[in-house]
Amino acid sequence: MWVGAGLVALTAINVYIFILRPDTSVPGLISGKGEGKGAGKGDLAKAAMLPGKARAVPAPDKDFRGIGIDGDKAVGPPGAPTIGGAGSEGMVAPPEPRMLEGTIGDNDTLGAVIDREGFGAAAPAVLRALSRLHDPRSIRPGDAYVVTVLGEGPTAFEYRPSPIVRYVISKGSDGTWTGAREEKPLAVRPESAGGSIDSSLYESVTKAGEGPGLASQLVEMFAWDINFFTDTHPGDKWRMVVEKQYLDGKFYRYGNILAAEYSGRLGTFRAFGWSSPSGHGPVRYYDEKGQAITKSFLKTPLRFVRISSKFDRNRFHPVLHRNKAHLGVDYAAPTGTPIWASASGRVTEVAHKPGSGKTVVIEHGNGLATRYYHLSRFAAGLRAGRHVRQKEIIGYVGTTGLSTGPHLHFALTRNGAFVDPTKMQAVREAPVAERAAFLAAIKPHVAAMASFRSAPSTPAPSVAKN
Repeated sequence: MWVGAGLVALTAINVYIFILRPDTSVPGLISGKGEGKGAGKGDLAKAAMLPGKARAVPAPDKDFRGIGIDGDKAVGPPGAPTIGGAGSEGMVAPPEPRMLEGTIGDNDTLGAVIDREGFGAAAPAVLRALSRLHDPRSIRPGDAYVVTVLGEGPTAFEYRPSPIVRYVISKGSDGTWTGAREEKPLAVRPESAGGSIDSSLYESVTKAGEGPGLASQLVEMFAWDINFFTDTHPGDKWRMVVEKQYLDGKFYRYGNILAAEYSGRLGTFRAFGWSSPSGHGPVRYYDEKGQAITKSFLKTPLRFVRISSKFDRNRFHPVLHRNKAHLGVDYAAPTGTPIWASASGRVTEVAHKPGSGKTVVIEHGNGLATRYYHLSRFAAGLRAGRHVRQKEIIGYVGTTGLSTGPHLHFALTRNGAFVDPTKMQAVREAPVAERAAFLAAIKPHVAAMASFRSAPSTPAPSVAKN
């Protein structure tokens, strides 16, 4: 009798706890009616719905307009009841969309990701819609994506290659998949910067509280006239007006340089950005008189360089250990540094040779040709017969062939004879066409630079992923 009574009591307790009591019963946990401290509303039901491929994230960012299902609203399946309308008493609310976030893996393709995230037979249509907006081959490991799930299947796919851009592929009411490119707005402010040289331009720019990317822009802008590793001296000064772009109030990246000046022992060089009055077309740079700063040949065909060996017809070769003419200029730089075409022209040679290693030769007309030796690799798609533009990347610094370290050997020939490229007299390109409009437009920038005084050093701005 005592054993029977104990079993009856235990059965009653279990029935109360797991069936009748709201905050501990299984139905209560699933429906979200429990009021205890253990589980949140519908925790068991939600957990059962989450796949292991991606994690749940909050609702879409409102800064992106028209993203998600029917803008920023959650819309139920056709025929679903609406809460709060006439006759809605007792109706079940339509399911809310769930946002599942993931990242592109090292060996992922967009097609594999879309298929993995449960799009099933619709995966090819989703990929086609995305391919019309963005090249799927350009994805990078670590890029983010978001899958919107409504009901039993995914209804949207978002690829987010940067904090400001995303591509949204969504399913329409007719079952077709369409895409759109969305971009967050950036606040753009022109700001002044400047400093003086102690040891290098890059150190001076950082000391002024700016990022190294700004130094790179200066090097590229004045590449026709200044080699910043051989032509800079202590006491030289630089100043500029540059567009700074802000995302959610924080510095995101640099935009166009509107005006710049570099002055020192070599002279004073100025540049002012200008595009057509309509605002269309690329920004080109001219001096304060409207003369182009761009020339037919770059003084240096790469960034971040120092001359490790000059043009010398009687140099002692470091590998062959004998005197041998050095018919070019060696620019020491880290392996992988991009190399530009010094001038526009036609590629005549892309080859690997025993002495010069990976070699590129470009003809520019009028009997002139440039040669680039010891590359680590060629630019994608580079081949003999192709035309390249000035400053187009043709390869990357390396140490192939007879080389003692990573550098670019840069040579110039005129009618087949080697000449010193540092003594090449380049021709300026055409001056600005709308000179009066140009001079009026640059007046505020000239005044801003004239009144600029170097500010105390501040930490360099961090640049977000681009």
